[in-house]
Amino acid sequence: MLKLATFIAFILLAVLTAGIFGALHDQISYTVSHEYFTKFKFFQFHLLDPDVPERVRAAIVGFRASWWMGIPLGLLAGVAGFIHPNAAQMLRALLLSLVVISAFTLIFALAGLTYGYFQTDSLNLGNYRGWFIPPNLVHPRNFICVGYMHNSAYLGGLLAIPVAWIFHGYYRRLAARVA
Repeated sequence: MLKLATFIAFILLAVLTAGIFGALHDQISYTVSHEYFTKFKFFQFHLLDPDVPERVRAAIVGFRASWWMGIPLGLLAGVAGFIHPNAAQMLRALLLSLVVISAFTLIFALAGLTYGYFQTDSLNLGNYRGWFIPPNLVHPRNFICVGYMHNSAYLGGLLAIPVAWIFHGYYRRLAARVA
């Protein structure tokens, strides 16, 4: 019963962590391209109040855009916690897995940003017809690079699930050797 309570609490914590990750992720994104927010995301999320600083609005966008990723991450990474022999070890492993998931996703997002940078070395906007590219961008390359980063973050979050499973297996073997 204690393991089930740990699992449920982990799902809630994963939702919160995903939202915070998104808020911090979008601070990096805003640094790369404020236009991604001022000409796209602020409109998409109806965050147009000029009295609220843009970085605060970017953090709100990030939280709103990513909290839901905590549900599949919490469920699928959390279920791996049941391989641990007791609730205390399960809790430690689950908390550490959030760090692993967040770090992996951040690295994947930054790799996407880097990939976008190289893909846009000689920018041809015609190659991005399927993307939303607002008119009158001052820095279209930066805008597109942030698009690569955001797409990569979601993909990284998805790929972080099997990474978390591997981590749980590793952690269980390590804990068994120490015990």
